[in-house]
Amino acid sequence: MNHPTIDIDKIRKRPGMFIGDVYDGSGLTHMIWELLANALDEHVCGTCRAVSISLNEDGSVTVQDDGRGIPTHELDGVPFVQKALTSWHQTPTFDGHAPHEHVGLRGVGMIAVNALSSWLELEIFREGTHYRQRYERGVPCGPLEAVESTHQSGTTITFLPDPAIFPKPWCNAGTITARLQELAYFVPSLRLAFADRRKHEFHEPRGLRAFLERTRRPGTHLGTLTVEERVGEILVEAAMDWRDGPWASSSIDSYANIERTTDGGTHVQGLMTGLALGLRDVEGSRVHKRPLKQLRGIVSRGLHAVVCVRLRDPTFGAPTRSRLMTPAVAKAVSGVVRHAFVVELENNVELRRHCIRLIDGEHAR
Repeated sequence: MNHPTIDIDKIRKRPGMFIGDVYDGSGLTHMIWELLANALDEHVCGTCRAVSISLNEDGSVTVQDDGRGIPTHELDGVPFVQKALTSWHQTPTFDGHAPHEHVGLRGVGMIAVNALSSWLELEIFREGTHYRQRYERGVPCGPLEAVESTHQSGTTITFLPDPAIFPKPWCNAGTITARLQELAYFVPSLRLAFADRRKHEFHEPRGLRAFLERTRRPGTHLGTLTVEERVGEILVEAAMDWRDGPWASSSIDSYANIERTTDGGTHVQGLMTGLALGLRDVEGSRVHKRPLKQLRGIVSRGLHAVVCVRLRDPTFGAPTRSRLMTPAVAKAVSGVVRHAFVVELENNVELRRHCIRLIDGEHAR
């Protein structure tokens, strides 16, 4: 058997640098997210409709999708998929494709999954051929083998976490279930499944509107507004819900490339600025020349919103990616939300009256 590559050795010596904690289950969960991210990329390209994750009785994990199948053409004398499983890459994806979806905070690729597994078995169904290959501790046991003809398409990867790396390998099924439920809101045309002792299926065809309903606040419902529009290379998605009453509170959930940004950022700034400018466009004579800060306070009363932007190479204010800092995002979100809110106020009498009452209340102060 060949010796492991230098890249494989580096990962095995310092696994925490690549996947996080190997003791509390989070590192192993991150390995699952790396494989799921590849399937999500296939979905973004319009070639994947279903993904399943299974925790098997022998301790192994299987991630399966019905996309095109990982490429098998030769690159530097070896199949592309073998290169991706054994070599490090400096770009967000091994082949530089875009768009690309991350599911966790680290984007380390399939090589980390392969390197930290006792064994990994790969099955690819691509362009009419079924391929198979096995690896042990990151090293291929043999060449990528064409097994048979097939009408199926997709990729199935099963791996067993290496006990030499993970003293007590385990996954928090609750964490996986919650994340897949969350993802279902952002990929409404994708079916997600998770099997542990029980089988769970997640499919939310109404997208972010369903997200708001799941987390709906008390109070009288005044209206729901959803937007989805691409501005250059930035895709803006948002849903907004207003409530009135003594228990009506305000909150904004924000995401960048379907990863939660707990400290908000330029997408949240853009959302609030767009709402404020939209109110000024419709009620200019009432708000006069009031500062945007005051208008933001008015439109945020009773607001519950979720905003998600997808873009290449986002910039963040900290390594934890908790705050989005890309300047262009604020302008993109603001423009989309502003136009949509103007239309909503012109057609939603109750919401407009709500805003007018708040404007008059601010004026009385």
